[in-house]
Amino acid sequence: MGMLTIVHGNCRCTVPAAPGTLLSTLLQQTVPSFALPCSGNHTCGKCRVQVQGFVEPPEAEERALLGTAALSAGIRLACFCHLCGDATVILEQAHSPAILSQSRTPSLVYTETGFGLAVDIGTTTVAMQLFDRASGTILAEQLASNAQGSFGADVISRIQACKSHGLHTLSGRIRGQLAEMAAACMHQAGISHIAESVVTGNTTMLHLFEGLDPAPLAVAPFDVPSHFGGSSRHTLAGAPVYLPRCIDAYVGADTVCAVLAAGLLSGGVQFLADIGTNGELALAQNGRLLCCATAAGPAFEGAGLSCGMPAAAGAIRAVTLEQNQIRCETVQDAPACGICGSGILDALTVMLQADVMDDTGFLEEDFALCDNVRITQRDVRQIQLAKAAVCAGMLTLLEHAALSPDQIKRFCIAGGFGSTLNCDSATAIGLFPAALRDKAAFIGNGALGGASMLLMNRALRADSERIAREAAALSLSSNASFTEHYVACMSFEPF
Repeated sequence: MGMLTIVHGNCRCTVPAAPGTLLSTLLQQTVPSFALPCSGNHTCGKCRVQVQGFVEPPEAEERALLGTAALSAGIRLACFCHLCGDATVILEQAHSPAILSQSRTPSLVYTETGFGLAVDIGTTTVAMQLFDRASGTILAEQLASNAQGSFGADVISRIQACKSHGLHTLSGRIRGQLAEMAAACMHQAGISHIAESVVTGNTTMLHLFEGLDPAPLAVAPFDVPSHFGGSSRHTLAGAPVYLPRCIDAYVGADTVCAVLAAGLLSGGVQFLADIGTNGELALAQNGRLLCCATAAGPAFEGAGLSCGMPAAAGAIRAVTLEQNQIRCETVQDAPACGICGSGILDALTVMLQADVMDDTGFLEEDFALCDNVRITQRDVRQIQLAKAAVCAGMLTLLEHAALSPDQIKRFCIAGGFGSTLNCDSATAIGLFPAALRDKAAFIGNGALGGASMLLMNRALRADSERIAREAAALSLSSNASFTEHYVACMSFEPF
């Protein structure tokens, strides 16, 4: 039996390691924040660690993903690397998101008293705010990468991980994280107790929080074990938790909350796009709501890209071309160390302008934004798939409702990615129809904003449950129009 020493920032621990054990397996068990975006399927090349000691040599597939320079520096991919004796692994400090998207919500009557927490469990990022419910004042907030990230970057990976690692493992991981975040908020605000919490999220995330098996959500006919819309059987910081109602397997309570925050049903034809790991879309017309979900994947939030990262310090968030010179703006003006979702859209636009990339997405070679950040052909393809899925979903919804983009009165963009989105870049690469560019309204984290509304006005809960029950969900999985639009939207050009 060997021993593995794990160095993570200022922390060091040693765990037993049987010969032949996969390094990623031990890191999943020991370091909850360690991310495996592709769930250990050997496709993303993101689980890079520095390894010293006795490990099996890399095989051809790992060598191809890492390259000679990284291997020479002792870098290995945890999902490939098997231990064969005592070893030490050094982990990079996780990139913590630096920006908590503020929410723009309609005016609200505060009917509740005491303190409460609004929580959005995103597949990639978890956001929490502590409120004085009588005044709507934010007293504290926390933002962190979802602690289930070591089980994959998307909901399907998390559902599959429930089978291999146990539902209790993933459920315990997210509830434990929320408990820690709640304690941090309460300490920051100097309070000892809260009255209630509202926890929202997509349908899979709420099943994992509640400890309900999400397996039926991943296979046809996509049955939903619970739509929620009531009290949780768990508490948070010792107080009751309300879970908003979901619409279907892939249009969750987070969309319902975003609809509230956007005031989407206030009149006229309005469109909502909550663009994250799951692209959730909603079209409001004559008081009726038509929704769908499209598998955007985690690329817009940095995961899966070779130099991708959250919108944390050092992330390139904006790219421009000025007098044939590339200009990059980073979060907190820190030295560039990666690129986040808004930055990659700008970068692709600049690459089109500079004729480095054609409208099919073809690159002759990797494109360097700066010394530390490059855009690869694989990165381009990841964004290409994601943006085609979002735009095709929007066009399919509009077609189903017999509407054109020109008829949209207001286009609401929600999500952390949307908070720094450049509409010119988004339309230039075909993320959404060009006719919507001048109608865009950014509402920040709409899911969190809607959760805060439910926290401070109890009457809105019945409204949100009615919205969810009455909404129509359009399935895209076997929709011929979606397939046609998806193929057409692969091109990097305005639509």
